[in-house]
Order: sequence, then C-alpha cells, then structure tokens
Amino acid sequence: MSTAEQAIVQRIRRAKLFVFLATYRHELFDEAFQAELVQGYGDSALGQPPVAPAQLALAIILQAYIGVSDDEVIEVAVMDRRWRLVLDCLDYETPPFSKGAPTAGGIGFQPLVGRWAGRRCV
Repeated sequence: MSTAEQAIVQRIRRAKLFVFLATYRHELFDEAFQAELVQGYGDSALGQPPVAPAQLALAIILQAYIGVSDDEVIEVAVMDRRWRLVLDCLDYETPPFSKGAPTAGGIGFQPLVGRWAGRRCV
C-alpha cells in the first residue's frame, strides 16, 4: 500500500470492510477470476472502453454494504476516499465508471447483483 493509502486506512474506524477489500482486492480478484468476470461483458463497439471487472465487482460489494443507489455509487466513487481506496482510483478526478458501466445494456449496478457478478462475488 502506498503512503496515501496507509493514511486513509489509519483513519477508518468503523467500516472495516473498506480496509479488508483494499488490502486483499488483488488476491480476491486474481487474473483467473477477472477473466471469469469478463465473460459477463457483452461485446460492443459503442460506448466507453470496458471497466476492470474487479473494480465493478468491488463497487457492487460496497454498494450492498453501504446501501446506496446506483446514482450514489458514481458520486461516492469520486467523493469518498474510502471508496476510492478500495476501487484503486485515489488519483482520479472523474468517476472511474458510469452508471451504465456494468453491462453494455446499461442495466445499472443493482440488477447486476442478482446476475453473474453478484452470485460469484458473494
């Protein structure tokens, strides 16, 4: 962990899931598991480049943990340093993904929890 990441971790008192996910995200989402998650993406030449599946999966886990809406996920991914720590985007000035990022069809984060990523990640 970088010095900046360690400083954030030291300030987290109650929501220890953030610390756990930031510490172990690379073990939880190894290359093989990320390749499995990529299978859930639909091929499309339109839109933005795909977001790392681990980043989306972590956002879904945090969304369920905190209980925020799809719109709030985008907001906290920019505004909350704990989320940015877990999503590995401390230096981003814009959201790491959009509301439509989970699938090419843009079904949002919550419906995805009941599909492939939600069942496999939990």
